Amino acid sequence: MSEMVQAPYATDGTDFKGALGYYYRSALTRFAKLGLPSAALFVQMFAWPMDSRGYALPFAIAGMFGLLIAFFLAYGRLFLTWRCARVFRTYPLEFRAPVEKVKLERPLRLHMRLGDKAGQPPVTLLAKDPLGQSRWPDGIANGVWFAGDEPFGGAAIVPGSGELLFMQPTEWALSAKERDSAGEDRVGRAKRAGIKRPVRYR
Repeated sequence: MSEMVQAPYATDGTDFKGALGYYYRSALTRFAKLGLPSAALFVQMFAWPMDSRGYALPFAIAGMFGLLIAFFLAYGRLFLTWRCARVFRTYPLEFRAPVEKVKLERPLRLHMRLGDKAGQPPVTLLAKDPLGQSRWPDGIANGVWFAGDEPFGGAAIVPGSGELLFMQPTEWALSAKERDSAGEDRVGRAKRAGIKRPVRYR
């Protein structure tokens, strides 16, 4: 078995900003790798003489579609990372273990339950990595640093490997009773974190 790749930022619950910064940079870097060459293909058509642009048109069309794909991928990655940032700035990080792996649904969906929370019924959470990882993070079964309120959702950092996960209940309606009885403080906090309502990230 290969050794776990360590994240280039703290994953011990002391600082979530390193994870956010890494994910923002990674999203922009991936956009640049696809978006800039695609933009160059599109723009190069206008450097050709008017009567010769027909030869460059197929490349320009490919560049346009590549640029659109790069934009939408980057938007989704930045959007989910920003969602995680809102949660981390509203809730404290707490270590939750063990993590029960319920289901891996490709592409890009992880279903899990977090352990060690007395007084709360277990909630199956649907989690997604903003960068689009579609596998179980190394060591996740041993626990995660979680911020949030399970009937509403939250965000987590996996110790060691450092994956960032945004999560909400897999079946939103099944947690309605817990949300309705949560009280004003919890509901207000969930609203500030942007998880009072289901987020379209699936």
